[in-house]
Amino acid sequence: MKVRVAYLSILRDATGTKEEYLEIPEKATVKGLISILMKKYGEKLKPFLDPDSEMGQGIILTLNGELLSASDMDRVVPDEAEFLVGLPPFGG
Repeated sequence: MKVRVAYLSILRDATGTKEEYLEIPEKATVKGLISILMKKYGEKLKPFLDPDSEMGQGIILTLNGELLSASDMDRVVPDEAEFLVGLPPFGG
């Protein structure tokens, strides 16, 4: 299966790319996709994607435009899905 992953703000800097297409296993979950990204980028993404880290608790994840929450981590990622990872905009 193929999924498009887009990175916003500081995650774009951490990965060195705005977006990429990844091959993921069939019936991969959101949690599985996050694990794939953490393996690919290692320590560069860990502070952002680890839900136990302070920064990881503020990350926005969307799947096909739908905002995800902690209860969505076992959701199966459909083929050709768009997965967005980023920090919310800060206002002042």
